Amino acid sequence: MVSIFMTTFLALLLAHLLADFPLQTNRIFRLKVAGNAGLVLHVLIHILTTALLVRRPASHLDLLLVLGVVHFLIDWIKLRFPHDPQWPGFLLDQLAHLLSLGLLALWQPEVTAVLSPWLMLPLIWLVLLPALLMLLWVWANDVQQDTRYQASPSVHWASRRLLTLSQQTGWATVLLVFVCRFIL
Repeated sequence: MVSIFMTTFLALLLAHLLADFPLQTNRIFRLKVAGNAGLVLHVLIHILTTALLVRRPASHLDLLLVLGVVHFLIDWIKLRFPHDPQWPGFLLDQLAHLLSLGLLALWQPEVTAVLSPWLMLPLIWLVLLPALLMLLWVWANDVQQDTRYQASPSVHWASRRLLTLSQQTGWATVLLVFVCRFIL
């Protein structure tokens, strides 16, 4: 039997993966990097995505507000202290978000998801694909600056194509999640 905490955590994780990867378009990313207004837009997308995946979101406004504030702070810190190479910062950012989602689920385990855990688990695995492709794209761009890899056709291909592949697979997963949310 899946615990109440785990159901809450799965809903928060699915919403996070959707909002941080496929729903964070190139334009939203550029706005986020340009200033706090873009970061607020990104956080609002997180809050709305989470609200769509939990039952009675209006009764969980405190959770949604804390989620937004914490996400803003994590991303604000990452943007103010960029790393070179970027892939370790990418992983630390996602780890910080994962930890915060776990703490939020512990804080309010009574928040229920609109989707069953047995449906959310495969959807999370699917949404992890664009996240993994994004990580590989970041890594390829990092290592391409190293003279040892500049002539590598696979690294060059990855730095040119994986962002697009991540976005294409991401939109397919967004569509699938929203079909499950509104039709099933």
